[in-house]
Amino acid sequence: MSAYEKCFQNLHTVERHEEHTIAHAVQTAYKKTKVYLWPAPTRTGMKAGKTVQTILNLAGFKNVKSKVIGSRNPHNTVKALFKALNAIETPKDVQEKFGRTVVEKYLL
Repeated sequence: MSAYEKCFQNLHTVERHEEHTIAHAVQTAYKKTKVYLWPAPTRTGMKAGKTVQTILNLAGFKNVKSKVIGSRNPHNTVKALFKALNAIETPKDVQEKFGRTVVEKYLL
């Protein structure tokens, strides 16, 4: 099996909330690196370090704030960031998890 074929086994889909940000704040840790991500309103732009900003731009996010605490080793930062992106639950995920309907706050 070639590396090209193996790469498709490691693909992850990341849901964008309102097509520009993440659904909720999240924090994760990988070894000594902690990554915090917060959703940001429209027109805020990306407020993140170089490593995090590059990955979030490639994932299609436009308005996210982040903070890296602890070790800023790029390898560990990337691992912690992917862990954080996989931990984000969309309203649809929460709805399936608890069997309840989620009402968006703009509908209230």
